[in-house]
Amino acid sequence: MEFVDHDPHEQGKMMMLTRRFSFSASHELWQLPTEHKCRRNHGHNYVVTVVARVHDAAASETLASLGEYLDARFDHRLLNDQVSFHPTSELLAVHLAEWFDATIAAVTPMSLGEVVVSETETTSARCDGATRKVTIAKSFETIHGEATLVLGADTLDHDGFVTDFGDLAPFARHLRSPSTETRLRHAGPALVAHLAGWFIDNVEPDIHGRLASLRIEERTTTGLWERGAAA
Repeated sequence: MEFVDHDPHEQGKMMMLTRRFSFSASHELWQLPTEHKCRRNHGHNYVVTVVARVHDAAASETLASLGEYLDARFDHRLLNDQVSFHPTSELLAVHLAEWFDATIAAVTPMSLGEVVVSETETTSARCDGATRKVTIAKSFETIHGEATLVLGADTLDHDGFVTDFGDLAPFARHLRSPSTETRLRHAGPALVAHLAGWFIDNVEPDIHGRLASLRIEERTTTGLWERGAAA
């Protein structure tokens, strides 16, 4: 078990504490179609990031109990044997948010900001501590920089997904197409909005989730499209 404790910073009279934990485990997403590769047993090096609001920085030590829970219950185990739900990252994030409230927030003056569960360096699921809304993020490398999609949904689908990450493959292919690479080479202010529009028109109708934001990060610049802020 490894963790990194980030320096707290003040937000008004509150402080935001971030702590990161890791564990290795496997799961079988048996509700998926038989031919889906993730239905079979496979493993991930999970990273769990928790952000909490506190009045006293000393309370950060309480967050260590989450690492102990992850280590005892999930590390080097089959998640299906440890939980009663379909062990997607989305549902695992919700489970950890509920565990936090019942185990930590119930006895410590601390509230949950968010829990993020990452299966890989490019995929993650986030549960908002206040609303319990779940979003997922997927990053793609392009010739211009890293493009990151964030998707949400009113409810998770029957498999426990916002959207299966595999359903985002058409966007990955679009990023690699010659016409898109030409646009990326001559990236301008409209690039992010163009890619977001393409996703909404060509991918979103066939998936459960809805695009919330698209960010493209290059070494010196960042382009951001957000659904609520779009003209």
